[in-house]
Formats: sequence, structure tokens, C-alpha cells
Amino acid sequence: MKKLCLLLVVLLTGFVSYGQTQKWAVGFEAGEPIAVSLRKYGDRNALDVSFGTYLGMFKGKDNYKVSNDDLGGLGVMFNATYLWYVPMFNDRMIAYIGPGVQINSRRYYPDRNVRSVYTTNISTGPSATGGLEFFFAQKPTSFFVEGGGYLEFIPKLFYFNPNLSMGLRHNF
Repeated sequence: MKKLCLLLVVLLTGFVSYGQTQKWAVGFEAGEPIAVSLRKYGDRNALDVSFGTYLGMFKGKDNYKVSNDDLGGLGVMFNATYLWYVPMFNDRMIAYIGPGVQINSRRYYPDRNVRSVYTTNISTGPSATGGLEFFFAQKPTSFFVEGGGYLEFIPKLFYFNPNLSMGLRHNF
């Protein structure tokens, strides 16, 4: 029993963070898009990979392609972004910015009553992200606010979708 308690104490102390970036972070963002993200921190850079979906908060359903379904052709997205960041306030906050690439898959239903007839589009293009991340003292959690955009090249040239989201990350 003593060994088990000692092992538990050692494991729990290994998860304590001191309000700064660690090597990895996993998080959830809400807004545009809603996504799960994984971030690998470097010295003054990071790689952020996210997987999620768009709600269409900043675009009407007829802005992209005519679709008679209620979602207006929303689908899933995968985004990879290379970030540069600058620590501020004794590493309690970082500002970051960087370019990326995004791939989307959207399904369109010409008739909202017939779910068996649809078309699927795969789209891709560059993206950009900038934001602020705040680290809580003595906690492995951080809060972030970020914005940016996605510029589609294929299949609809220069279609722009703005992004704005906030969320929480667990740093380890």
C-alpha cells in the first residue's frame, strides 16, 4: 500500500506545471471552427494540428454553393499551422502567429428531404492564425483566443472563410 501511495504521489507531481509552455498541449476550441487541437512546442515556434467542423457563423449558407439542407454544406476540416510565438509577462502569456494549410470535406444535399442524394467536395488552401494564450499559475491549463482565416484554392478559387475561436489546452 505504501508503494502504491508513493507511486501515486510521484505521478501526480509529474503533472504539475508552473504556468508556462511545455512540450505538448491538447485542447478544445469553440467558435469558428469547433475543433480538437494538438500542439507541439519548440523553442520559439510550435506546430498546431486541429481537426473539427465549421458552424457557418460568419457565412450564410448560400455564400459557398447552393445547398438546400439546413447546414449549407458544412463539413469537417483538418488544419496544420506552423507558429512563431513570443513569451510575455514572465511566460504567463504568449502571442503567436503563423501560416498553415487546411483541407475540408463538405457534403451537399440538393433536396433536404432526400438524404440519399448528395455531392461531396474536397477543398484545400492556405490558412493563417494569430492569437494569445494565457497560462494559469500552478496549473497545466491554458486559455487561448485566436483568429485568422482560410483561403480556398480548390475547387472555388479565393473563397475566404474567417476564423475566430477560443478554448482551453492541457499542457504536458
